[in-house]
Amino acid sequence: MTLLSGENIFKQYEDNVLFDGLSFSVNNDDRIGLVGPNGIGKTTLFDIIAGRTRPDQGEIVKSKGCSIAYVLQEFSLSENRNLFDFVASGREDIISLRSEITSIEEQLHINPDSPALIEKLGEAQHQFETAGGYDFEAEVKIILIGLGFPENRFHNQLSDFSGGEKNRAALARILAGKSTLLLLDEPTNHLDIESTIWLEGYLKGQDKAYIIVSHDRMFLSNTIQKVWEISSGKINQYFNGFDNFLIEREERKNLLVHQYKHQQEEIKRIEDFIRRNMAGQKTKQAQSRQKYLSRIKRITLPESEKARPSFSLDAGQRSYNLVLTVEKACFGYGNHALVSDVNFNIYRGDRVGLIGLNGSGKTTILKSILGELEIIDGKAEIGRKVDVAYFDQELSDLDETNTVLDELWLVDSRAEAGTLRSFLARFGFRGEDIFKKISVLSGGEKTKLVLAKLLFFPANFLIFDEPTNHLDIDSRQALEEALRNYNGTFLVVSHDRFFLNQVVDRIIAIDDRKVNIYHGNYSYYREKQNATVQAVEKRPPDPEKISQYTEFKKLSQKKGKVKKELRSIQSKIRDHETILHRLEDDIRYNIPRSDWGKLAAASQEKSRIEDLLLELYNELEELEKLNAEYSDTER
Repeated sequence: MTLLSGENIFKQYEDNVLFDGLSFSVNNDDRIGLVGPNGIGKTTLFDIIAGRTRPDQGEIVKSKGCSIAYVLQEFSLSENRNLFDFVASGREDIISLRSEITSIEEQLHINPDSPALIEKLGEAQHQFETAGGYDFEAEVKIILIGLGFPENRFHNQLSDFSGGEKNRAALARILAGKSTLLLLDEPTNHLDIESTIWLEGYLKGQDKAYIIVSHDRMFLSNTIQKVWEISSGKINQYFNGFDNFLIEREERKNLLVHQYKHQQEEIKRIEDFIRRNMAGQKTKQAQSRQKYLSRIKRITLPESEKARPSFSLDAGQRSYNLVLTVEKACFGYGNHALVSDVNFNIYRGDRVGLIGLNGSGKTTILKSILGELEIIDGKAEIGRKVDVAYFDQELSDLDETNTVLDELWLVDSRAEAGTLRSFLARFGFRGEDIFKKISVLSGGEKTKLVLAKLLFFPANFLIFDEPTNHLDIDSRQALEEALRNYNGTFLVVSHDRFFLNQVVDRIIAIDDRKVNIYHGNYSYYREKQNATVQAVEKRPPDPEKISQYTEFKKLSQKKGKVKKELRSIQSKIRDHETILHRLEDDIRYNIPRSDWGKLAAASQEKSRIEDLLLELYNELEELEKLNAEYSDTER
């Protein structure tokens, strides 16, 4: 059954045409993903479907059975209700019936023998049961817990919650509601990974139609069947799921580019013929071909195809091998510990993902590493020659009154305007876009501007806190490619599982105030988590095996420490050998024979480096013996 349809929708803002003759329909069993670059009009289309905005031309036709619930990307709540009551208000029919039952029961307390009241109560209770009223409270609890709210906060006032929590509350309310069509605009932006996985399962179990605007590729893969891609004012539809959409879209784009190039060559050839023959013997032929050109339907490339974002990351100077040391650290606020006994090292070239539930302490750890927060106990030290650049998910570094160009000028006031314009173009800011005020930019545009500021100067250690929030799919792919080609070190907090799979090779997971380290990407971490859960479910713990595992763990920790020291020593040897070779070249070729002072200093430094190398080789030999012993013990 068709719930809703759009017919010849046209919408324009000033000179920007968003939709031109756009048509579509939504059936009662549709699961649709709405995708396209930032600023292409996805949220505007949602506003038109929901009746919040009227199209300039065309209309939206709804069936009688179509009831729409719309969750905005950013939602501000100011109601004086507690969390549970706000979410439950999504079912006004049940709330009204419950209120009616309470009123009848109060009247019966005064007049217990009234046949009319008894019959009225029975009817109200039957309606309440049919509407699912007796199971509704349990359903609300399931939704709230699934979206990451602990039970001890169910009755807190909404004013006590953060902006992100209010967004989750709004999402919970429409999930609990009775609508037949859900419009979900970036529903995972404020969810941690576990809540996102829960939402995937919940949506798949519902009998409601929904349209999702999201750039979370794994979430889309797990929840939708159709894809609507907005391009050139129209909707291109794909019917075989999100993964196949990515493949088919690339095939369609390649075909379109091929056809476009072929047509351009043909047009150029005909125009050349017209130019050469309009005033000659072949005038009629030239005029005929000119008419042909005026009638031809010209192929145009989508805007996203013309100018995709292209990020590049420059690591600058080479850092020392040990980039970050965290030892017996306790992170939190004041005396309130969020994560304790944290131990890990990050070495040059490491690509590390930090994951955990909302509120588990991820951002606290980042800010403590950067020195913005005091560490409660232990230490977190950044290594030598490490240049740090930090991406703040709150985008607090932006001045809303500045233009895009002015904001980048703050990074380098001596830079020429042309240099800045060229740099901004790689992040999608072209032409007049650079004169836009920060206050009118979309969330995705603000994110790209912060990335531009962050990456303008080289840094060999990048720390990201949710860098993909608000970025469209093409921008996420561009960032992934840049990170894969980056020769520095980075630590990233993200709930985008696809992104983590593409860019990290180690996961630091916060669980129950502790951290565990997994040497692989997100899928490897999830595989190990699932294996652990299955092992616990299958059999009770064996004391002997626990003892063996404890010994094995101790041995593994010792071996891991030796391996880390080996890596550090080997790196130091390489660095010192490079210095030694340079000194030898200076003595032999670069320093004049007559400059005895420089020759003496270089020779003295050469002797010192040789002595250091000798010590390092001795340490290396001892560590290699120790490593071999541990390897033999494992066999």
